[in-house]
Amino acid sequence: MAGAVWRPQQYDSTMHTPGGIGRLTVVVLGTFVALVPAAISAVFEPVPVAATPAPAEAAPWSMALFDARHTGTSSATGPATGHVEWTRDLGSNITPGPVVGADGTIYVATNAGVLHALDPSTGADQWTFTGQGTSTGPSDLSTSPLVLSVGDVLWPGPGNALYLLSSSGQLLWQHSFGSAVTSPVQSGSNVYVGTTGGNLVALDVGGPVPQVRWQLSIGRSSYGSPVVAPDGEVVTTADNQLVVVRDQGTRGTVAWHRTFKGAVEVSAAVGADGTVAVGTNDPYEYAFTPSGGLKWRVLRSTQSYSSPSVSPDGNTYFGGNTGHLQVVRTSTGREVSTDKGRQGLWAAQVVDAHGDVYFGTQGAHVYGYSPSGHLLFDLPVSGPIDSYPAMTASGVLIFGDEKGTLYAIGR
Repeated sequence: MAGAVWRPQQYDSTMHTPGGIGRLTVVVLGTFVALVPAAISAVFEPVPVAATPAPAEAAPWSMALFDARHTGTSSATGPATGHVEWTRDLGSNITPGPVVGADGTIYVATNAGVLHALDPSTGADQWTFTGQGTSTGPSDLSTSPLVLSVGDVLWPGPGNALYLLSSSGQLLWQHSFGSAVTSPVQSGSNVYVGTTGGNLVALDVGGPVPQVRWQLSIGRSSYGSPVVAPDGEVVTTADNQLVVVRDQGTRGTVAWHRTFKGAVEVSAAVGADGTVAVGTNDPYEYAFTPSGGLKWRVLRSTQSYSSPSVSPDGNTYFGGNTGHLQVVRTSTGREVSTDKGRQGLWAAQVVDAHGDVYFGTQGAHVYGYSPSGHLLFDLPVSGPIDSYPAMTASGVLIFGDEKGTLYAIGR
């Protein structure tokens, strides 16, 4: 409800003085004036004043690289120092990436096939779920759960399966896809997921349990997760190709694809204007127009096991096996900065509301950099980092490393 203040109204009183001396006009503004034999009361009118809006809470980091386009950008303000708020030993390599639910719960799995739901304040388990079977995917492949808009969790777990769990950890559904499942992405009532066997799968999650709508073979092998462009097309990678698929309801069809000299082992990212960015195992990072035309090619000089992200402010971020993170303008490929880390950058990055960027490397360090390339902090951790990071709505960074330690890094 809007608040109000009382503002005195200008009061014009015309009255006769004793003895009929004449007319006296008294103007009263902002106070009470008494005249004998009569008293004059000020008259007030309420003037509404808009209440100061509460700051909007940042959206939850509900999937790999934050959203369906892989912007990797939160509206929260991230840490300016490497202050560790808490750590948690999960007992096994944390290659899978963490995500965050709307209530702040952190969901993260380990290579041992256990999914943890953690209290964001302490890192304590709220519940755990152990998947069944073994995975055929590589041990350094980082995949993240997806927190659906209804609060249920889709987890690409062991047994080459996708599991649907309630927010309290109850198994609701599971489906095996024959090969390891990559990170799912949600767009409306549609979820898209890839498999390391080279398939792209469309699921309808509008009902009580997911239904497979279609499955499309896009190559022999695929290690990238799908992303969704603003026009609804699904962008993914397989073998040495970038593949863009059109969802036609009952089937998926390839809209266009591009082939590279080197293999593609990472996901793509899509800008708000439909620009598609992707890294390869040749020495370049590429960007394409929504129709597949080459927009730019930037020299990276090394292979890339790091997925790019395209932020809303028009920057594209990508890493390479040097451990450096390159930042370029999405529209032109012009260099903005190069943020230096030790050894390979094999995961991805987080960008906060102010353009500060955070990433971890194989050199067992987590870095924070300002938009201008100024080092905010350099935090040594217990092991190399393969895991895609996340950020909570309050701006706490969540990183996991190969030694099984999960870090919450605050302001």
